[in-house]
Amino acid sequence: MDKAKQYSSIKHRIALINIFLTPAILLLLLFLDAPTYFKTIAHGVSANDYVNLIAFYLLMAAFYYIITLPLEFYSSFTLEHRFSLSNQKLEDWIIREAKKNLVALIISVPITLAIYAFLRFSPVNWWLWTASLWFFLSIILAKFAPVAIVPLFYKYSPIKDAGLEKRLNDLISKVGFRSGGVYELNISRDTKKANAALLGLGKQKRIVLCDTLIQNFSHDEIESVMAHELGHHKLNHIWELIISGGIFTFAIFFFADPVFFKLHNFFGYNMISDYESLVLIYFAVSALSIFFIPLSNAFSRRLEKNADGFALKTTGNPAAFISAMKKLSEQNLSETNPGKIYEIMLYDHPPISRRIAFAESFKKISATNQNTPSK
Repeated sequence: MDKAKQYSSIKHRIALINIFLTPAILLLLLFLDAPTYFKTIAHGVSANDYVNLIAFYLLMAAFYYIITLPLEFYSSFTLEHRFSLSNQKLEDWIIREAKKNLVALIISVPITLAIYAFLRFSPVNWWLWTASLWFFLSIILAKFAPVAIVPLFYKYSPIKDAGLEKRLNDLISKVGFRSGGVYELNISRDTKKANAALLGLGKQKRIVLCDTLIQNFSHDEIESVMAHELGHHKLNHIWELIISGGIFTFAIFFFADPVFFKLHNFFGYNMISDYESLVLIYFAVSALSIFFIPLSNAFSRRLEKNADGFALKTTGNPAAFISAMKKLSEQNLSETNPGKIYEIMLYDHPPISRRIAFAESFKKISATNQNTPSK
């Protein structure tokens, strides 16, 4: 087995485990009555129910993190070093984890307090209020994450290569993209993998090219990658993903509502608005979300294919696109042709082999059209 297949095989298995790990852990904790135990401890913190709820959530979150920490450390640090994909020092990994968990807590604690309030004051429609809040926050995060969260982990800088910058700006003008600019992101301090992305909404919208991409790819290849990202903008994919995500969110919480009440009766909890109820909700949502993963990934893969088509038409350079895909696969140790189950459950982009085949077919069609005499 070559290096890419071996690495991808391990990453795929870990990713599948992680999909089922959260509901499995939460269900185990429920059967062990751990939420009631942590609630008893939390009730001794203060006389305020919401302050105690924060204490309860922090205890549950810390316990969950301790359980999942070994797999997270192996997946994000040990494995990456084993395959020579990481430049990260242990202390940097620890700092990054601390930042990641702090950001997660800042976002999730208010959500937990809100769900508890919804259960308390609107037990019939808690799921509708929660889904609405979730959807609203997804838009806020999509808009402001590039300026509020990403800089906590990586530094933005202007494109240093003047020739490349001009070429990319010409492409931006050609497509009609208005944004906060094109930036280089210094991810090489952590990883050798390459990537690019379209981030943000409105004035916060920006194209991000990782320094690992700029360092190792030709101008033609970078232009192809950027044209793909611009395709997401031109084809309104960001809003399509937000709206589809909202539909999935409302559907998940709609189905979570009856599951929650059945589990509430099964475990014999007395009050609907109790701390244990929140664990039941997180279990129901995480378990039901598994069934929506194939739909979400399939929709995303269709958008990515459309963005590939846009890039090929815009640049008219399928050879550069194919070369870029091959380099991405080699640099990231990506599996070019994963198994069907992995593709369905894990891939929000088409596999590299399929993207290359799509570009090859585009090249053949273009060559045929050029050789066909006009009437």
